[in-house]
Amino acid sequence: MIYFYLKKNGCSHEDAEDIVQESYTKFIAYSSGVPSDKALSYIFTISMNEFKKLLRKRGKEQSISIDDNQFWINFANDQDTELSVLTNEMNHEIALVLDLIQEIFKQLLLLKYELELSYKEIALLLGMKEETVRTYLFRARKEFQKKWRELHE
Repeated sequence: MIYFYLKKNGCSHEDAEDIVQESYTKFIAYSSGVPSDKALSYIFTISMNEFKKLLRKRGKEQSISIDDNQFWINFANDQDTELSVLTNEMNHEIALVLDLIQEIFKQLLLLKYELELSYKEIALLLGMKEETVRTYLFRARKEFQKKWRELHE
């Protein structure tokens, strides 16, 4: 799950694997002070910190991965090219709006709608109460809608 989340945030396959492995290694080394019910959120936090460290090291900003090859795959499969182009433009606009909102809101929206996790799974992953996740997701959706409207006005 952490691997796929990293991939959705623009991390390469190799880097995502390395980060997950490093996170589990750190967890094993320092797990004595972590309650068992917080283990997954601890590993997730380590992974996010490792990813941010990697981005700083490379001088890149975090961005959503949009697959440019999808256009060529659709084109080769004789699917509607106009629809493919519009989909790519929509993905680009969504990525722009996500970059404008708070990091926690961005994470929650990706976990809920891209990885299709339940509130309970997100709460477990982030070490939050389920009601807190619901509240933050509500705020995240409102913030996304506000920024989306601003982009299209």
